[in-house]
Amino acid sequence: MAASTQTALRYSLFPAKVDRPMKDSPLSRSGPPKPRGLPWIGCLNALLRDPMAFFATIARRYGGIAHIPLKGGRSVYLVSEPSLIKELLVDNREAYQKNIRHGAMLRLIGDGLLLSEGETWRRERRATQPAFRLAEIDHQLGWMTAAIENFLDRWAPRAADAKLVDIEPLFSELTQYLAGRLLFGPRYDARAREILTLVEAIRANWPKPPRSVLASYLPRSKREAARLEAVAVLDAQLFEFIRLERADPRPAESTLGQLIENSREIGAPFTDKELRDQLATLFFAGFETSAAAMTWTHYLLARNPDKRERVFVEVDEKFGAGIPMHAQLDALTYVDQVFKEALRVHLPIHAFSRVALDENTVGGYQLPRGCTVTVSAHATHRLPEHWPDPEAFVPERFAADANAARHAFAYIPFGAGPRQCVGAQFAMLLGKLILALVARRYVLDLASDTLVRIYSTTVSRPDGGMFMRICRRPADVRS
Repeated sequence: MAASTQTALRYSLFPAKVDRPMKDSPLSRSGPPKPRGLPWIGCLNALLRDPMAFFATIARRYGGIAHIPLKGGRSVYLVSEPSLIKELLVDNREAYQKNIRHGAMLRLIGDGLLLSEGETWRRERRATQPAFRLAEIDHQLGWMTAAIENFLDRWAPRAADAKLVDIEPLFSELTQYLAGRLLFGPRYDARAREILTLVEAIRANWPKPPRSVLASYLPRSKREAARLEAVAVLDAQLFEFIRLERADPRPAESTLGQLIENSREIGAPFTDKELRDQLATLFFAGFETSAAAMTWTHYLLARNPDKRERVFVEVDEKFGAGIPMHAQLDALTYVDQVFKEALRVHLPIHAFSRVALDENTVGGYQLPRGCTVTVSAHATHRLPEHWPDPEAFVPERFAADANAARHAFAYIPFGAGPRQCVGAQFAMLLGKLILALVARRYVLDLASDTLVRIYSTTVSRPDGGMFMRICRRPADVRS
């Protein structure tokens, strides 16, 4: 079992498992199956206590769609079956919009690609998509490799003393730099340390999700003022990058330059505020998810040394030293399988939701206008009918023949449908690059008594950190 939140919960509130009915069955007219819940609060306490495990349990017990009662008569629908996820996000996509309920998130990233809707979103997507094509990403491999290698050079003292170190902030620092340098170009270097400090202040003062109904009534933390102050200073930095790029355009050097140029070419130039929201969205969505993915991947490799050894063998045989080309990364088929399986087991963004603009049908059930529908990728990635022995770390699940036989919506680490993450290809390439460069030089090991718990918030992180020993590989190709 990879982490404590994957323990199957036995809620006494729930009746026995109810199979999803056929669309023309009498039950389909009475609504999806649902747990009873408690008077007034429904299942809210169980959901707040551990949302990832809660949704996984609901999906296993109630089938592809379930109606979950919450506090005060409110409710949420959970859709977990891949065919129904497609129905929700593709077939019925015009009937839904993104669920924007987190004020702190809205203040941080604004009306960028993640939260925008309708024609605003389509325009933003058209202007942003070209910057994340593989041909564009290939141009970045040289400086990205050099930056990662320079960062790994700084691990040498840690490898020499073999002390436990929290690797999550290490990977966060690395991915922040890579995201900033990609977005802002070489100008980012002079401001990287200051922005890192601002990001740490924002994360340290981020609102903590309540873990019980009672906790949801507690007053807001005084940390909100510190967070808002850090966001305001970060805003000033972002607007300064925009000013500098407009005064001295260098579109070939940065995503910012490409956004300005691309939006002008489609006849809808971005304003400074629109650019600020796009940059904040791409920066935070890019570095936080990548850092979490790297942390969880190395945790899983440490828990499965036989899989890790296969990574070492493939990297030594197919990667070698020097600056890689895209073809070398494509040749790392087992590293690719490892990273994909790590995202299945411990994906950074474990759930997302939509709000129904109109009445519509999903899975044969009529869903009301205004209802909230949640997709828990964590739950879908644990459906035994699609993922046998779902808690096991089995990279071979992603061999070509297995991929071909699997429902396309059974694996959704980057969302699904038209709103799938614009940087999905870049995230996969960057993940493989970091994994391979770390594997060329280091082994990351857990202490024998390590117990890792998941802290499920906007991005799923290890609760209390991920402490590992960084050791030199005996066959370090750079030695």
